[in-house]
Amino acid sequence: MMSAQLQQQQSAADGAAPPALGNQSLGSDELPPVRNRASESKSPYVSLHADTPVAWQPMSEETLARAKAENKPIYMHIGFLADHLCHITTRDIFHNPTVAAFLNEHFVPIIVDREERPDLDAIYQNYSVAVNSISGWPLHLFFTPDLEPFFANAYLPAPGTVGEDGEACDLLTILQSNHRLWVEKEQKCREEAAKELEGLEKFVQEGALPLARAPNATATSDSDIEVDLDHVELAVSRIAKLFDPVHGGFGQPGEPKFPNPARLSFLLRLRECPDTVRDVIGGDEDVERATKMALQTLSKMKNSGLRDHIGEGFMRMSSTSDWNMPHFEKMVGDNALLLGVYLDAWLGNRKGTQLTNQDEFADVVLGLADYLISPAIQQENGGFISSEAAYSYYRKGEQHMTNGTFYLWTHREFDEVLGPEASNIAAAYWNVQEDGNVPQERDPSDEFLNQNILSAGNGVHELSTQHGLPVEEIHRIIASSKKKLLAHRDKERVRPPRDTKIIAGVNGMVISALSRSQAAAEAVGHSKSAEYIKRAEKAAQFIFDSLWLNDINTEGPNGGQHKVLHRYWNNGPSETLAFADDYAFLIEGLLDLYEATLSKRWLNWAQDLQEAQNRLFYDSPSAVNGTPSRRAAGSGGFYSTELQTISSNIPRLKSAMDILIPSVNAVSASNLYRLGSIFAEQRYKQIALETIKAFDPELMEHHWIHQSLLANVITAKLGVEEVRIENQDLAQSQLAELRLRARGRARVLVEAK
Repeated sequence: MMSAQLQQQQSAADGAAPPALGNQSLGSDELPPVRNRASESKSPYVSLHADTPVAWQPMSEETLARAKAENKPIYMHIGFLADHLCHITTRDIFHNPTVAAFLNEHFVPIIVDREERPDLDAIYQNYSVAVNSISGWPLHLFFTPDLEPFFANAYLPAPGTVGEDGEACDLLTILQSNHRLWVEKEQKCREEAAKELEGLEKFVQEGALPLARAPNATATSDSDIEVDLDHVELAVSRIAKLFDPVHGGFGQPGEPKFPNPARLSFLLRLRECPDTVRDVIGGDEDVERATKMALQTLSKMKNSGLRDHIGEGFMRMSSTSDWNMPHFEKMVGDNALLLGVYLDAWLGNRKGTQLTNQDEFADVVLGLADYLISPAIQQENGGFISSEAAYSYYRKGEQHMTNGTFYLWTHREFDEVLGPEASNIAAAYWNVQEDGNVPQERDPSDEFLNQNILSAGNGVHELSTQHGLPVEEIHRIIASSKKKLLAHRDKERVRPPRDTKIIAGVNGMVISALSRSQAAAEAVGHSKSAEYIKRAEKAAQFIFDSLWLNDINTEGPNGGQHKVLHRYWNNGPSETLAFADDYAFLIEGLLDLYEATLSKRWLNWAQDLQEAQNRLFYDSPSAVNGTPSRRAAGSGGFYSTELQTISSNIPRLKSAMDILIPSVNAVSASNLYRLGSIFAEQRYKQIALETIKAFDPELMEHHWIHQSLLANVITAKLGVEEVRIENQDLAQSQLAELRLRARGRARVLVEAK
């Protein structure tokens, strides 16, 4: 069936005048022959498309010039390696010669790895939601040659697929319809696309909307921001309305569920705040409600099918409210953030003064940290990869990869690997059924027939009673079974493909999580605890050596060159430079690494990175001369991208909204407050305050989706807690105490001068 969006565009175009070709500075016969350039990319996802017959082009000035010269609309595909639907699209659609021939003849096809260009992904996901109420991957987009969008949709099936009404609903049909629209109604299409772009510009300019007040956006004290601690209470109340009291998590019934570490971290931090904050947000009762929502969600997740119970790590999302129907890809950044949240839950929820291995979340923290330093995730050079795919071959030598097969088990496999006695107990513990545990309504094509997604359905105490065995013996059987199943899986199955990009921001997340986890792991005598800091430092050193490079295009102080961060490494640094989020998360990781080691090299590098981030991305109120613009509003806060761009029709995104992970502006404000306290630098604190002020309207009206920046309001009102090290003899004991406290109000470790 043709989408409603396309039907509306066709209807709007009826009666338009015949198309008038735009001015072309270069004739199409003067262009070099088009060819598939996917092999030129350092992105593993883009490179996978090198053997498809589609003439893929990079997102570049050269490609946009070709589109204008040939007066062809642009088709853009945005996806990522770990996603199963992106894999299916490549396999079933882009290898299809009919689809490829049509794309090559009538469009300029551009392929984008969402992890290489998160800016484009964020902008055009917003566009897809705005015009079609659809988001996700793969994302299919159509633009005029001037890069003005006129159509968007998410996953589309292979040619020949029909909908329930019997009409074709595949990508080839959409390609043909959009080609007809362009040929027959080009002028009208351009006009509508220009309007769409104007709306998109406004949509993505959160934090830059109040342009009229931009010249007065400077903030010098907390009284200059309108949002107050009362809005923290309002946010908690609104979040409570989204809470699922049965399964934990947030959202509307029937919607997919995501872990949402940003929201969980916000809720957990409140119980660590001083009484002045607790009193304002409703006292102990409301703080306890916030804590309970977070802890219940974390508890449900750790027992669910979202968790890899054999090899550790969490999948990206679940399509069911009970967390038991996962999308099987594992994102390394998500797991690093979840490690930090589970660590806070463990530290803040411990019984008594001592941590133990038996505390509720201890096994998750230690398992996640070990997963992140495993050879599958940390490369020999020290860098952490970005993801593991949802799909894989079940056994070596098979021809087709299938979804989730690395993580699925049959009851027969349990019997063969574990033996009958242990199998009965382990199968009951992980809810393994003879006929599989995936409901038929969730598996209409029998993809998971007789297969089981592991979840901790029965507790050890119930199993102890059922089998007449001591609880300790049940624990021993489960631990032994886990080792045997892991050994079998590693030996007999093929690990899912990995996206080996070493992304600066993702590595910052892992560095932070490992640095914070070391003290807790050491406190319970975990054998790998000493490795956490070593691995974090090795990753930091690799990023410093390989991605923090001279910028040949700018001149730095004293006639030298500025240094800039590159987005990722994959057999060399990417041409794509880092975005603001890469700087922010890496700075946060280095600050946590400094507090774990007291090595000033990490602290000094964090400051250098912050200066670069300020220079490249900060929307300074004092830097705007004349009329503010949408690319330089002068309203404070950080843009995600630099000012320069290959096309003025790519909006410059500025946002403080938490899209599951903390926003770049929230992390940046926190970093600035910490650096400002450590270096006694008031300028950093002022930039943090101006960043909060830039989003005053959003924080007051939509506080529950800006919770990470809202947490910085607490810092703005109360300041940063400074833990001072008076002498080196006491440093280690003070540091250990600091590292065994859950995150709450912003705090820093400051060495006395």
